Amino acid sequence: MSFKKFKHIKTGNIYEVLRDDVINCTNANDNQIMVMYRNYEFQDKLFVREKGEFFQKFESLV
Repeated sequence: MSFKKFKHIKTGNIYEVLRDDVINCTNANDNQIMVMYRNYEFQDKLFVREKGEFFQKFESLV
């Protein structure tokens, strides 16, 4: 399966978006939509970030 690639604007690191529809269920941020992604080179760690913030800090490598 291939995932869409993004570049972090500040660091230049490449990431793959695994999902862009993850729902945050913590009390303060209930129902907030999150992006789940991983580093392209080091795929053993997963990251999540609020969707709006993700698209401010990353650019697509279509």
